[in-house]
Amino acid sequence: MILSRRAALGGVELDEVHERIVIRGIDAGVPHENISAVNRMGGAGQRITMQHWETMEVSIRYAINVQKEQLQLRREIFEAVNDWALQKGWLTINYMPGRRLWVDHVVLPSAGDLWEWTDEFTLTLRAYGLPFWQDTDPTAVSVSNVQSERLYIGVRGQAQSVLDVAFKNTSNSTINNFSVNASGHTIVLQNIALASGETLVIDHTEDGLLRMKAANRNVFGNRTAASADDLYVDPGRRWVDISTQQPGKATLSCYGRYC
Repeated sequence: MILSRRAALGGVELDEVHERIVIRGIDAGVPHENISAVNRMGGAGQRITMQHWETMEVSIRYAINVQKEQLQLRREIFEAVNDWALQKGWLTINYMPGRRLWVDHVVLPSAGDLWEWTDEFTLTLRAYGLPFWQDTDPTAVSVSNVQSERLYIGVRGQAQSVLDVAFKNTSNSTINNFSVNASGHTIVLQNIALASGETLVIDHTEDGLLRMKAANRNVFGNRTAASADDLYVDPGRRWVDISTQQPGKATLSCYGRYC
């Protein structure tokens, strides 16, 4: 039975785990924000001193459409749903096309008294590393013969995101130094020894951690101490400056993030 509300984790639909699963409701959640503030001088108002997005929770309510006399079958279906939830990975919802959420953790419900066949169960899926829904496919821009140039990319979404950069050395010489400035956030790499035909990749893991590779070599330790923590970009049309010793093909990409 195809339901009006569907959720897939790792590409597997929950209601396909067993035909007797009925999804009763899905709450797509909102990022939990931690804000610190101090009082302003005078008799009213505060000033925000720290703002940090922490986690996002998605809850899925479901029922098992099996009569109470079939307790063993009800328990088998309950455990199959738990197996589905524990695989973690990318979560998608049918009424949010083009969006996905990386799930780091799941809070499982108690089975309770399975004799109560009308009871509902709630799965709580949590995103810790990247507490936003984000685009399934990124916005991307590719430009050839870039050496010292300002490029532009459109950043979708509602929240600050991060930029991914790929730079292929199309010259006949080795590139040792590379700099990218994403709207004021600069990362400088030194002594990366990027040979002709090799590609430098600055990108992120599924849960948002920054990584840097020249061909298959990890060059994260080659960034200067003054470099930014990441290539942060806000929604809108944003500029990106690339500077290096030799020309190459630059590809910028960004996944929009949504609250």
